[in-house]
Formats: sequence, structure tokens, C-alpha cells
Amino acid sequence: MQKGTGKRRGGSGGPISGRTPAGGEVVEGATPVGHTPGGGEVRRGRGGGSTPGGGEVHRVTTRPARAKKQRRAPRADAGSDEEPEPARAGNGNGVDHAPARAGSREVPGPGAVEAVVATARTSLQLVRAVASQALSGRLGKALQAARGLGAALKASLGIGGGGQVDVYGKDPELVDRLQPISDFLYDSYWRVSVMGAEHIPQGGAILVGNHSGAIPADGPVLRQALQRERPDLPEARWLVEDQIFDTPFLGTLFNRMGAVRACPENAFRLLEERRPVIVFPEGVQGIGKPFQQRYQLKRLGRGGFAKLAVRAGLPIVPVAIVGAEESMPLLAKLPTRFLGLPYVPVTVPPLPAKWTIRFGEPLSPGSTGTGPAEDPAVVQPLVDGTRGAIEGMLRAILDERHSVFRG
Repeated sequence: MQKGTGKRRGGSGGPISGRTPAGGEVVEGATPVGHTPGGGEVRRGRGGGSTPGGGEVHRVTTRPARAKKQRRAPRADAGSDEEPEPARAGNGNGVDHAPARAGSREVPGPGAVEAVVATARTSLQLVRAVASQALSGRLGKALQAARGLGAALKASLGIGGGGQVDVYGKDPELVDRLQPISDFLYDSYWRVSVMGAEHIPQGGAILVGNHSGAIPADGPVLRQALQRERPDLPEARWLVEDQIFDTPFLGTLFNRMGAVRACPENAFRLLEERRPVIVFPEGVQGIGKPFQQRYQLKRLGRGGFAKLAVRAGLPIVPVAIVGAEESMPLLAKLPTRFLGLPYVPVTVPPLPAKWTIRFGEPLSPGSTGTGPAEDPAVVQPLVDGTRGAIEGMLRAILDERHSVFRG
């Protein structure tokens, strides 16, 4: 090797100008036979190394392979604050399809933005429509309930109501106005469940139930239960004792809703119409017992319902009602005999206790023997059988009930 120049002559006779990374000598003066991957010429001759293809490397030129011209982005001036805009590939219609850079967000085009806005508007219109329907339905029910309460107040004062009432004093227009409130109490608030309604025969019957609750709402609820469960039967009417019928406000309201004054003449007339007639023989004693004595039957009057059954020749259907005692418990009695009333009940607003109504097997008046309606041997067995059936059903319902409010 020559000193000072770092060059010596290779085996091909040319001067050595360097070495390849593989250890071959780069020698000048050989005949090129190919190119290296980096673009250098491969020439034959004796050298100190070879290319990956097997040829000896003698001289590498700096002549690169020709490449296609690429469009360069304009270079920003040294003093400019703006960065050069990157080159974008297009499809000729103005829509860019260049891939997004790592860590950058794609900006949606005008079409995508319009689609999102249209979807949002449609969703907003749908929400408004649903809310409007729900609100209008609730407002409509609330207005109907308010009108019904107003009509009930006027009817209780005797200053309102429809233009016509039936022969017993019922106001059909008032009943229609109160129907939304009755349906709410029956379906959603008290959640009345009915069992054994199939026991009620066609052609009229006497339905004898236990009287309960400080305010006797069991009559209208039982009437609605029959209307729901047995629409094939004529409309049932319930009898109200004189103390309730003569009570200011409440008596008039019950009469306009369909209650009938309890007397043998009215009861027999209703049975002749082949209606179910609802009676509560306990009377005021049933709704006047303290809360500690709930569901304990009092004396069933003087057996008037049994005499009526013998006289009309129609069966007696015992009925047990559970739930009214807890819905409107009697807390105290205010003496008001100076007003002609036995007392004024002190209670709470109606509570959402679950109601259960069960109808028992009919009791035929002929099963206790034949004879006149005044014969105690015929009447008393009917009274005792009715009382026993009601008490048995009350115990069964109370034993099956897990909760006052859930049933």
C-alpha cells in the first residue's frame, strides 16, 4: 500500500480507491457487468470481496439509477411564519383521499356534517312529538279527574249534576265524569283483585259482604268489580243504610253514583229486575269498629237479607272484602248526634292498600227448608251459613296475604 494516498493497485491492475461494506476492494479500471443495490457498477477482476450476487467489486461509481421525478412541496421562506401545506392526493373531483397522519383527526366533509345535522333534527322532532303526546295524555286525564271531582262536589251539595236521574236517583252523567277516578283507584291505586266471580248466577242474586273502612267505599268498588268481571250481568246496585244515606254530602253523592236506600221495598224491586243486589247487613257497626277489630264480623242485622232471599226465591252469594280496613282506618269518632248523625269518622286520606274481593258458593234458600220468610227455622240457617262463609273467606285471604300494600 502506498503511503500518503491510502491507495494501492488491485489484482486487475487498477488503483484501489476504497472498500465495500462486505470487505471487497474497490478497484478502478474493470469492465462493468452489473449494478449493486445502491446503484454502483459491478466490474470483474481480482478484488478483496464480492457482491451478494457473487461478482467482485472493483469500482463503485456515483452514478445513481434514474428515478421518476417527484413533485416537491414548496419550501417555506426562512422568514415566513406559515408552514408549507402538505401535498394531497386527489381523485380529480376535489375530494381528498390522503390517509390521515398518526395522531391527527380526520375532518368530516360537508356531506357528513349535513347528515349529522339532519339526524339530530329528526331525533329532536321525534322527542318533541313523544313528549307532546305523553303530556297531552296526562293533562287530559288530569283535567278529566278535576272535572269529575268538581262534579262530585256539586252533586254532594245538591247544586249540580246531569239533567236526568233514574228512578233510584242515579245520575249517569256524573258516573261518566267520575269514571277516570274510579278506574285509577281500582286499577293503579288499590289494585283490586277478584276471585270467584263465576259463582254469581244469572237472573238476580243477593250479594252479602262484610262492611269495612271508615268511609264505606266498598259498595262502589264492589259494583265496579262486577262490571269488570261479569259484564254479562245487569248493573249491580248497592243498598245504603239510613245513617249513611241521610249523611250530608256523602249520602247525596252515593245516591247520585248509584246507591239505593236500604229498605225491603227497594231491594225486592231491584231483584225483580233480575239485578245483583249488594247488601252490607253489619250496617254502621261494620264501618264503626276500631282498627284493632278489623275483619271481625259484627251481627248481620236481623236477618233481613235472608228473609228477602226466601221471599224472592233467589240465592245468597257471600262476599269477602280485604283491604278497605287498611285503606281508610277508623282512628276516632267525633260525636255529632246534635246534627242527626251517630258520629263523624276521623281517618286518613285513602292509603294504597291492595284490595282483594272473593265471591263464595251461592246459598239457596230452599236448602234450609221450606216455609214463610218469617219462620226463624228457615231464615236463621241462611244467616249462619252466610256468616260462616264470609268469615272463612276472610281468614283464607288474610292467611294468604304477605303484605298490606303488596298483597
